[in-house]
Amino acid sequence: MPTAIVSYATDTDSYTGSYFEHATRAATACLDAAGVSPDRIGALINVGIYRDSNIVEPAVSALLQKRIGIGLEYSPGRVPSFSFDLMNGACGLLDAISVAESFFAAADVEYVLLTAGDTHPSLTAADDFPYASTGAALLLGRADTAGGFGRVHSASDTRQLEPYGKVVLGEVGIHGRSTITVESPATTVTFAIDAIRSCLDAEGVDLASARLLVPAPTPDFAELLADGLGVASASMITVPRSVGDPHTAAPIFAYANAIEQKAVDRRPLLFVAAGGPVAACVCYRPNGEA
Repeated sequence: MPTAIVSYATDTDSYTGSYFEHATRAATACLDAAGVSPDRIGALINVGIYRDSNIVEPAVSALLQKRIGIGLEYSPGRVPSFSFDLMNGACGLLDAISVAESFFAAADVEYVLLTAGDTHPSLTAADDFPYASTGAALLLGRADTAGGFGRVHSASDTRQLEPYGKVVLGEVGIHGRSTITVESPATTVTFAIDAIRSCLDAEGVDLASARLLVPAPTPDFAELLADGLGVASASMITVPRSVGDPHTAAPIFAYANAIEQKAVDRRPLLFVAAGGPVAACVCYRPNGEA
């Protein structure tokens, strides 16, 4: 059974630099917009990478689950809730959509909530940190009509890759909880083009009839992608420049921008994710209703 978007929300409020706060506010707004109570969420998947104070344990998803109020008590008849972190950089959200579809196919799950976003571990703006401090949420449900998400297609560099976001403990000393080193690798547009073309072929979609929702790993990414695909950049909807690069939350911000521009109709939407040497694409037909 296909999966559909029920609601979405983003949070960029500068009142806080906490990813936990951003993601909690976005998730709460997302559920409120759908009129869905937290006790109806069967699974929470968090894809954010950079978090407050470089917390490793417990899982960020568990901390968000508690803040949002999902599945905190067990009683007969209540929906059991499962939460976990799924970290695959900028492509994590698209992977989470694929995992959510597996939940819908194999379990009695009504809704799956995805959270995304990043922040500097010090919770303050840092000149050498390339990502915006944001949070975003996407609520997914079963589509009861034709439409919904297709299969995720990805492309990446096949060479051995070194971590580019890390805490070098031997160098940071006692400041490990507030320090992160991010050596932003060049985002190769070629991989995004490969993932998009693979998705178009598999879905039988003509590029000219689709809307591309693209991230902003670099200011000129959309233009380079348009040139590589041979389409007008006007056919692409990206993250608003005022947001910067929300990294793992970029697909949700691009979707929110498409909604605000009234660009979501019956045409297929191609969600594109890209960062460094990896890219992914998934087709969404919005005529499916949850």
